Amino acid sequence: MLLIKMELYRSRKGITMTLVISFGITFFMGLIMTPVFEPTMLVFQHFEGFAFQLLICGFILSSLTFYDFGNTLKRYQYLMLPASSFEKFLSMWLLTTVGWVAVYTMLYTIYTVFANFVGELIYNYLTFTPFDPFNGFSLITIRYYLATQGVFMVGATHFKGYVFPKTIVSLIVLGMALGFIGYFILYGLPNAEMEQCVSEFEMQEGSSLHSLWGILVWMFWWILAPLCWVISYFGLKEKEV
Repeated sequence: MLLIKMELYRSRKGITMTLVISFGITFFMGLIMTPVFEPTMLVFQHFEGFAFQLLICGFILSSLTFYDFGNTLKRYQYLMLPASSFEKFLSMWLLTTVGWVAVYTMLYTIYTVFANFVGELIYNYLTFTPFDPFNGFSLITIRYYLATQGVFMVGATHFKGYVFPKTIVSLIVLGMALGFIGYFILYGLPNAEMEQCVSEFEMQEGSSLHSLWGILVWMFWWILAPLCWVISYFGLKEKEV
């Protein structure tokens, strides 16, 4: 708890600035400008804005965990704190997962009440729907965030400075490498079988390609996040050593 309080106090300006910029962009670019560029719009919903801001701002904050590692003097000071590596990792994990999702969802729900009131005054021909944080779209967005957020914690424990862009570049390079590998693996399959698997849903369900895709999806939801958290934890321990 002392670590969490310390991190919140040290990061209060950055978190406040992130929230102000996030809601400012959502209000002016989303609420005010969207009906101007989409004159045929009749119903205004907040789900896309919630998804975009939750993911992007959450990824940025996750990449800023262990920010002290970017400075040699601060790194030694942070690593010498009277707390174990697990406690340091757990405090950051709680702040960037459960803490971020809960706080941002609550603030965004409050924001939509204000936004709908202002929107109805400006665009009286539009229907502004209330935001439901327990809607299926909101919950799947939170699930996507929890499944992918750990990637940026890995970057925070392994890169020194400019964590967010370095992590993005690493993901692009990794995606290209996996794409080339996948291409050469699938290249040897018969064209007729590939065409049949892609074009016919019934045949696709029983194919080896469909089974492989099911395994990859399962690994994305249940393996990626814990694996990234474990790598982040051991990366923190390595820094401490």
